[in-house]
Amino acid sequence: MNLLIKFVAEGVSLDRIRNTYTSGRVVSPLLLLFICATALLSTTHADSFTEATTAYENGDYEEAAKQFEAIALENETAAVRHNLALSYFQLGQPAEATWQIERALKIDPLKTEYHFKLGALRQQIGLFETTPEWYIIGAQLLRTQTWIFISCASIWLLLAACILPKISGKTPNLGIKATRIITVLALALSLPALWLNHSLDQKGIIVSNAPTDLHAAPASAAPASGVARPGERARILDHHNEFYQIETEGLATGWVSKDEFRTLAL
Repeated sequence: MNLLIKFVAEGVSLDRIRNTYTSGRVVSPLLLLFICATALLSTTHADSFTEATTAYENGDYEEAAKQFEAIALENETAAVRHNLALSYFQLGQPAEATWQIERALKIDPLKTEYHFKLGALRQQIGLFETTPEWYIIGAQLLRTQTWIFISCASIWLLLAACILPKISGKTPNLGIKATRIITVLALALSLPALWLNHSLDQKGIIVSNAPTDLHAAPASAAPASGVARPGERARILDHHNEFYQIETEGLATGWVSKDEFRTLAL
């Protein structure tokens, strides 16, 4: 009512008053609907996670894996991937479990528990336990798209901080100098991190639970060129149709079906 009196006092038209109150009646229910939908979705995810966890605790690992997979499709988190790793390990699929825990670490690289479990799992399937370097973990703290944004923003700010003082003919002040230093530091961090993330996105895991033949050409009938071990990491060199050309951590090179090799890129 106070708003209506204010409008009338200021000579605002009745049409504007009607539009203001009408939009208010429309926006409020929409906002309320959005809040309710968000809360309902969160509750649904929590209930699904609880049901999947209960299935795992009851020893129904196949049902647990099925439910966790469904959750991951809608809301992928490190915890979901970690629980999938546990489920697949119990189902006798250590290679798939390895991919799941590696994926969990891509999402949350600081989780010490996941690093420990990955090392134990790799040792159990006959692979070397490896600890990532600190700079690799640091690069994974942000997604590739975020590092790209930081790099681009830093470049433009640095250019502006260098060019604008010359155009204006003024001596750079403290703010301009600070901007130059900050943007240079940001570039020094973001560019290597961007390169590292890109390199990590080109890696994947052999998800077959049996030794996998690598082929000399992208065809199943092509001669074998090496063997990849279950759960082994590999770097993608090329791809063609349904095949990847990879180099494993054991330095075996060849083509492998996409059904037997899965990338870790987010």
